[in-house]
Amino acid sequence: MRRPLQGIKVVEFAAVVAAPYAALLLSDLGADVIKVEPPQGDETRRYAPFKPGTDFAGFNAAMNRSKRSISLDMKQPAAVSAYLDICAEADVVLENFRPGVSDRLGVGYEAIKVRNPEIIYCAISGFGHKGPRVGEPAMDMFIQAFSGQMSMMGHEGGPPARIGGPMMDFTAALYAALGIVAAIHDKARTGQGSLVQTSLLEGQVSALSYMWPSLQFRGEPTGRMGSGHPDFCPYQAFPAKDGDVVIAALNDRLFGCVADAMGRPELATDPRFKSNPDRVANRAELLPIIEGFVAARTMDEVADVMQAKGAPATPVNTLDRVRDDKQVVALGGLRQIDQPGVGPVDVAHQALWFDGERAEADGPAPGLGEHGREILRDVGLKDDAIDAMLETGALVMNS
Repeated sequence: MRRPLQGIKVVEFAAVVAAPYAALLLSDLGADVIKVEPPQGDETRRYAPFKPGTDFAGFNAAMNRSKRSISLDMKQPAAVSAYLDICAEADVVLENFRPGVSDRLGVGYEAIKVRNPEIIYCAISGFGHKGPRVGEPAMDMFIQAFSGQMSMMGHEGGPPARIGGPMMDFTAALYAALGIVAAIHDKARTGQGSLVQTSLLEGQVSALSYMWPSLQFRGEPTGRMGSGHPDFCPYQAFPAKDGDVVIAALNDRLFGCVADAMGRPELATDPRFKSNPDRVANRAELLPIIEGFVAARTMDEVADVMQAKGAPATPVNTLDRVRDDKQVVALGGLRQIDQPGVGPVDVAHQALWFDGERAEADGPAPGLGEHGREILRDVGLKDDAIDAMLETGALVMNS
């Protein structure tokens, strides 16, 4: 199995999603990730739902599988000293606290750089590293609203809606992982470390991409989109007998396929619908035609007849349908980790392939502080010093 980052040691001093997910990506690529947790553990250990009959959180499996855990009380000098020792031998440090928090603890970029001048230090924040809101906390849903994403979710005249998954966190995590990999490449050329910074807000401002010139050209912001798009038609969900179906005719050729699938090929040459701008201008006349066709069939029937004519159409799948879909299964489906004391837990595969093989780490989510002693031994602490930290609570090992 290809592990492009094998030999890279990453210290994750972080919580919840953004930085832990970035660290998970690096772990799957081969990095050794040390997860540094407070005495009570990362709060995702306490997020529902739990495996029935246990207190094990699915969130914990998804974010923290394959990592090693050490639990330190960073209010104690011995814990701070031990953390700096760990970072002194690391290649990457990754955190997602509000700017200034790590500095106040004595473990920020400057403190670590003194011990490890070539360190790659990645900081993910809510609002970025400067500006009037630099010190404010933020989480995924807050940034969904603040960034403008939520203003376009939901149906016209109705309340805003949130995106189902924590995409603000995941977008920031992907930018962070990309920045870290770029910094590793740069370090191989120059021998110099880097301070890599990104934020949930910047991730969304960037990901909105073509919406910014659209705002400029229209002169007003895009409102609630429902399931559709203001610039394409048909490009939305339609209700079928047993659910909803998305038909996504992004261009005139694909609309011709939709018309053929409905048995109405003349629609493709109708002056009202001949081009996408025509269809957008006359969507009030076109949509009822498509709605009538879809409403008389099940969502699978609609998808099958559309796909047979080359028209992109799919049921709006629930997660159980996605899990069991033949295409997803062909790509490996879900994978299972054998979580000690819990049993098999379904998690997603890494999304990258290298020369026909996935790069992904094996191993369960660690118990809180499970690897504390071995991690501290690795950086030169003797057992009597480790025992002293356990006695004072500077180090916590619950498994």
